Parts: sequence; C-alpha cells; structure tokens
Amino acid sequence: MVAAVAFDGVSKRFRVYRQRHHSLKEAFIRRRRGVYDEFWVLRGISFQVESGTTLGVIGPNGSGKSTMLKLIARILHPNAGRITVGGRVSALLELGTGFHPDYTGRENIYLNGALLGLRRDVIRARLDEIIDFAAIRPFIDNAVKTYSSGMTMRLGFAIAVNVDPEILLIDEVLAVGDAEFAQKCYARISQFRAEGKTIILVSHDLDAIRKFSDRAILIDQGDIRADGSPDEVTNRYLNDVRRRQEHPEELADLKTTARWGTHEAEITRIEMLGTDGRPRYAFDTGDPLEVVVSYRCRRPVNDPVFGISISRADGVYCYAANTRANGIRIPRVADAGTVTCSLPQLNLLEGSYFLSAAITDYERGTTFDHWDRRVEFTVRQKQYYAGGVVYMDDHWQVDGTTPVHSPR
Repeated sequence: MVAAVAFDGVSKRFRVYRQRHHSLKEAFIRRRRGVYDEFWVLRGISFQVESGTTLGVIGPNGSGKSTMLKLIARILHPNAGRITVGGRVSALLELGTGFHPDYTGRENIYLNGALLGLRRDVIRARLDEIIDFAAIRPFIDNAVKTYSSGMTMRLGFAIAVNVDPEILLIDEVLAVGDAEFAQKCYARISQFRAEGKTIILVSHDLDAIRKFSDRAILIDQGDIRADGSPDEVTNRYLNDVRRRQEHPEELADLKTTARWGTHEAEITRIEMLGTDGRPRYAFDTGDPLEVVVSYRCRRPVNDPVFGISISRADGVYCYAANTRANGIRIPRVADAGTVTCSLPQLNLLEGSYFLSAAITDYERGTTFDHWDRRVEFTVRQKQYYAGGVVYMDDHWQVDGTTPVHSPR
C-alpha cells in the first residue's frame, strides 16, 4: 500500500537560550551571540503511515508528538532526515492556530481556507457548512478575540474537516465543545475513515486512540518506543508510567519533575483514576476523579500528612488539598499502604495540568517526600464557559426583562 506520510531518519532540534541579548546595542558590546543549549526533540525517527489508515500517537508531554505533526504540516523543517507527504494536509494543531484575533469568524474562515490553498469561490461554497458545523452562527461576525476557547476550537475544527483534506492532522482536539458537538466530531472522523482518508491523531485520551486508530506509536524523549496495535501500544505506555512510578530514578532526565524530602516515608506511585478504576490522563470538566498515593516507610512515622496539588502547565497554582485541612489525623504509618483523595467533580477548565503529591509531618516542619509536577494530564470542556481556570456552579437572575437563552 502507498505511504501517505513517510519519515526517514528525521531529527529536529531547538535552541534553548540561557542568555539572550535584549537590544542590538547589547549584541555589539558583548560581541557574541546569546548563550544556548541544543535540545533534540526528535532523534532519527523513521516510520510510514499507509494511505487510508489512522495512526494514533501517544507519549508524555515534551516527547515530540506535536513537533512531529508540525513537521508533517511544514510549519517546521527537520534538521536531518527526509519527510515525504503525499496529499493535501489539513492540520488542527493548537487552539486558534492561524486565526487573526481582530478578524471576525467569517473573515478567519476565508483566511484559513486561503492558507490551505483553497480558492475564494470554493470557500464560499462551503461557508454555510463550516458555520453550521461549528454551531456559532449568532457570533460569526464578531471578532475572534471575543470568542471563548471552546468556540475558537470548534471553528478551527469545523474548517479543518470541511476543506476536503487527504491527510488530517489532529492534536488533542477530538472532543471539543458540548456533548452534541463532540458526537459530530466523532461522526466526522468515522466518515473520514470510511472515505479512506489518512488521519494522524495525537492524544492523551487512550480510549480515543483505541477507538479510532488502526495502528499506534509511542514516542518518548524523541524516540519511537513502540509501534503496533493500539491495544498493545497503549498498554506499553501505561506499563511505562507504572514503572517510572516504582523506579523514580528513571525520572532524572525529565526536567518537569523535581523531588525532595528526607524519605523516611516515600511515595512509590501516584495514579489518577476514572470511574472505571483505570488510569486516565484526559478528563472532561466535571468528571469525577480519584487520586491514589501509594507509600512505603523506612521506619514508622508519626502524624504524617498526605497532600496533593494541581498546577496548570504555565505555572498557575490551581488547587491543593491535604488530610490535615480535611480534619483527618493519621496517628502513625508503617510498612506500605495507599491514601486516596476523591474529587466528585474536577472543575478545571480546558488546558494542560500537572499533579503533585507530598508527605509531610503534622506541624509541616519536615517534608518526608514531595513529588513536584509528577503526573501530567489534560482537561477538555464540552460546554461553553466564559473563561478562567475553574468552573463555578453559577446561577443568574434577570429582573425587568425576559432573557433569551442561546444553546451552549
């Protein structure tokens, strides 16, 4: 079968600057370039995607998944190796990619269509279909900067799937908007598969990878660690996560994770579980969540406090909880065990997040073990929210007029 996409020994590096010049004058005075380190995101990877198949791509944050899609879309260029792409590519990579915030939704449809190589008359013929698919007709002539993140994502998805691509690239946006829109997304992806389109899907949602992919690959630290059936590859990924929990020395090279403490009591594993009791790394706003912290003690520890915290990928501190704040006093722990924190609703809005966990003494004078930003996960929102970090169950009352409710 003909390959729609082929990577042959592809490598990509970025420069991470430790010192930058802030002006031309500074560059002349110092007479040298900014100091930087080279960071290799991809290291000589090779694979093929057969025409008419769906490839699922999984792996931890920072492993090179999104960089791979940008190379296919020719947003980036490789430092080594060769990439072959056969067919028109439509890419939905990042929220609002290619949108001009001061243009209206309608104007951005024409702009994105032009970037994809479509003539104006072709875009005009598909305009109503795009607007109806995105379900934002009342707001289509408003500036995109006034849209919520969900509305922007829906518009981007609607454009991407209505320009008749031969190759569709999707990065973490399979289920956006409310439940009805999510079903439309799933139905359109299924239609594309039936029509023999080539799809490359990057997602932390392992269930979506199993459902839609014909084949999956696992990328970690720039290399392909597994390539095979979706069930085999997702199971390998989960096993890798568990192994790293049990062998934290393997985390030494991961810059997002830090650990400190006396280690008289140690955290051995942190798991985020869904309603089915299985590990999950992608949630919808409002989903229930269980965080299970496993521990072991080198010696008996009196009055320990177990805690968790959540921070957004950009460093915003979102939430924290611990046994002491909930009025729970644990007299003594020894040997090994687990502590579970149950959240009936995960009220975070859409974004990427990190979970931390810690064991301290009751007076907070000693930290036995603290894993900072240990587990990475994503949150999607299936409804329109005005913005922010968290969802609040708000209610509004309007006197003197009859409100008109728009569909969410």
